[in-house]
Amino acid sequence: MHSSALHNRNYLVYLAGNIVSLHGVWVYRVAVGWEAWQLTQSELWVGVLAFTQFFPIVLFGPLFGVFADRFDRRRASIVINSIGTLIMLLLATLMYLGLVNIYVLCLLSLMQGVADGAHTPVRLALVPSLVQRHQLQSAMAINSIAFNLSRFIGPAIAGVLIATLGVASAIAFNGFSYIAILVALFVIRIRPFRQSAEARSNVLGELMVGVRYAMAQTSVRQLLGLVAMTSFFGRGPLELLPAFAESVFDRGSTGLAMLTSSAGAGAIVAGVIISRGLFRLRIRYIAVGIAVAACLIVLLGVAPWFWLGLTIVAGLGFMLTLCGVGAQVLLQTLLDDELRGRVSSLWGMIAFGGTAFGGLVVGAIASVWGLPSTTMAIGAVCILLTLRIYARRLALNRPA
Repeated sequence: MHSSALHNRNYLVYLAGNIVSLHGVWVYRVAVGWEAWQLTQSELWVGVLAFTQFFPIVLFGPLFGVFADRFDRRRASIVINSIGTLIMLLLATLMYLGLVNIYVLCLLSLMQGVADGAHTPVRLALVPSLVQRHQLQSAMAINSIAFNLSRFIGPAIAGVLIATLGVASAIAFNGFSYIAILVALFVIRIRPFRQSAEARSNVLGELMVGVRYAMAQTSVRQLLGLVAMTSFFGRGPLELLPAFAESVFDRGSTGLAMLTSSAGAGAIVAGVIISRGLFRLRIRYIAVGIAVAACLIVLLGVAPWFWLGLTIVAGLGFMLTLCGVGAQVLLQTLLDDELRGRVSSLWGMIAFGGTAFGGLVVGAIASVWGLPSTTMAIGAVCILLTLRIYARRLALNRPA
């Protein structure tokens, strides 16, 4: 019996298409962040843009989770990815025509955010339907490696495209990259999942079943809490990398690509460690990892040199991925399949919502206090909260 998901044909086809699409996603993220900075020179607007990308999963995530448990997840993924293609090609066309200002950019970013929000519970529930249970940890770790490999290479592609052909070409690149995942989705076959027997007319009732299930399971509840801390305090500051690249390190779009790739490189190492089973998936270890990440955030706020900043960001990418993917793997192993979409949507709502609010809050405060001081303060608060959670676990003396 092979425990590696790479021995599963369906998963391999999906992975191949997903890798291409993920490179497009990171090209897009770097490009729109840079465009927002170029249009406004404002940390606040960069934070607002990050907010538009991730907030829809907070607003609509649980509803999307209900539908992920109702409908064919493969077909839903095909529809949503097709919509994403159209949005990206529209944005690229408007940029080529010179019709994009910060408001248009945020509007189309919000539209893409809605599509991504709808896809999050579908995507999270789809992978467990492609592999056997004993291959799940491997599949999710490999997904993380693929995601962060694209996070490493994608920004480099974005830097070249922006420097040579302009931001619009980078957006168009993302639009065409969706074709790969669409082809893969048409080819794969997923394992039928057991649908719950709840009344299909009662969306709110189905949603509340998922919420009650998550809150009643102590381990699930604790993991969701740790994910909230990781996304708000860790991912939030990373959304301000365009401002770090320009206003702190004075390195422009090339510096932004290098910082983003550095975070991706650290995350790739973390993914390899998880895929090889070298990190024990325990809640208390994840809490310690978040505290270490918080210390790195403080250091980022005082880093005087670009190369030191690169090293710190790489460390952040490593720790945040180790904690984030570790929590996600633990969560997925605990879920019943008929509730997977709904609970996964709660994970997505917290993870992406924390990033959205984190980027917005850090951007707003940084526009008043300055980016370095704000980053140090965010890191310090995260350290204190993590230590408090860990102390409570020790006081309860519960195994994690």
